[in-house]
Amino acid sequence: MLTENKFSKYLIYAIGEIILVVIGILIALQINNWNEQRKIQGNQEKYLMLLKTEALNNLLEVDKAINIASTRNLWQTKIFNLIDGKQDTITEEYISNAFGQIYGYTYSFRYENSALSELKTSGDLKNVLNDSLRKYLIAQEPLVLKVQGQEQNVIQDFEESSQYIKKNGSFRTMADNNGGAELLGIPKLSNTRSSNIHLLGKDEFENNLLTYTGTTKNLVSNHYPRLKNHLKKIIEIIELELEDK
Repeated sequence: MLTENKFSKYLIYAIGEIILVVIGILIALQINNWNEQRKIQGNQEKYLMLLKTEALNNLLEVDKAINIASTRNLWQTKIFNLIDGKQDTITEEYISNAFGQIYGYTYSFRYENSALSELKTSGDLKNVLNDSLRKYLIAQEPLVLKVQGQEQNVIQDFEESSQYIKKNGSFRTMADNNGGAELLGIPKLSNTRSSNIHLLGKDEFENNLLTYTGTTKNLVSNHYPRLKNHLKKIIEIIELELEDK
């Protein structure tokens, strides 16, 4: 009986020790979990500020791209008005300025994504607590890729259209009449050797310009505005989150 009594006490003591160990492990796990949550919470404001700054920079770039593309699209429309109008009233200076506006250079949206890329690479994107914000961030780069794809379409049509002028018109005449010669540091011709006005009557020129105008219009009216609204929504969500901090 004494032996059985001692064994019972030992068993109760052992079970108690096990329970205490389990409780200790659970407490340690809970403390560790709390610490991890506090760490995640502590990083939220840093994440949000970086993402907001990046979104604001991208929004400025989109606005700049919209202004440039809209101006180009406006001049494309003006050239179609010239094609459909009386071409004997067009001056070489005006057509050179118009061509300079749409064939002078190309411009693409400069995308900044270092903060978002860092979150993705490190796996910390999953720790962005706001579900709606996380979804917008995940959807951002596919949207940017669509914009960049359309920009490439515009550049391709720009190249095809400008190549036609290169073969059938005169860049020198254009530069002499729109200030390009001064910028390039080349002498201005005293007399215009060839005119570019005749290009307005060429079907191939019009066809190239029509395609170029279409891709530009699509970029201005659809792709850029979608990205702009997306960035504005990200900024809006982040600002609401920061207000709650």
